[in-house]
Amino acid sequence: MANEALFIGGDKTIQLKKAVAKTLYDKGMDQSKISEVLNLSQPMVSNYCGSKDKIPDEILHLAENISEKIIEGNKPIFQTCVSFSGKSFEGTYYISNKTELITDENRRVVNNLTEAFLNLKGKNFNGLIPKVKINIAMSKEKSVNTEDVAAFLNGLNIVDDIVTGYNGIRFGKSKHLSSLLLKLKENLEINAIMNIAYIRSLDTLDFHVCYLTKDYELLDCKKQIDILLHKGDFGIEPCSYVLGKDAVDVSKKAIEILNGINNEK
Repeated sequence: MANEALFIGGDKTIQLKKAVAKTLYDKGMDQSKISEVLNLSQPMVSNYCGSKDKIPDEILHLAENISEKIIEGNKPIFQTCVSFSGKSFEGTYYISNKTELITDENRRVVNNLTEAFLNLKGKNFNGLIPKVKINIAMSKEKSVNTEDVAAFLNGLNIVDDIVTGYNGIRFGKSKHLSSLLLKLKENLEINAIMNIAYIRSLDTLDFHVCYLTKDYELLDCKKQIDILLHKGDFGIEPCSYVLGKDAVDVSKKAIEILNGINNEK
């Protein structure tokens, strides 16, 4: 799937680099590291960090978001876009390779997964984090194979049990979740699935629950299912799967599960 890219007018590029440098410095990153990350000389970084120039709020907001991604381990690449349209490109876009096509439906799936992440960001998943990491997969309406299913690349980033970020959204990744989702769609009216650790107590949760066999077959389940439980097998950890109409729906159910478990403590 496409890579996320941020477009701003050329006259704002220096302001943005300056704001990112200052934000990273305020967050505790030393100037030599900032120099390496932003591909700037150390004297320039020192100049940026000590600058008293007024920076617009919208640039500061962008700098904050970019700085968070950098701290999570992502390295930014600043490139020049030459346009002859007479129109300045602003905002976040998804840039595809030649072999990729961003259709309206692909964009809808990506945006829905992004919204689901924002719902979960900052939430503490203590006790619900599986060894294989938490992920969400969402399919197109008329999906044929795993290339029609998008998921977070390498799962959600979690620090001290708290959801903090992700490293991109791709179609055709997370093979297990994607394959399981496609298999379940043959019998259930769902388009998204999320994996979390096995839930031991479901008494306080108002959800329809069913079980999977060791071979991931539905075990006497009705049409409407919110949570599927897999008890695990040799070399396979027990796991819970949250199902929904889309990724946002799944994220909301996951939050309900969190709240229900926390209320039991």
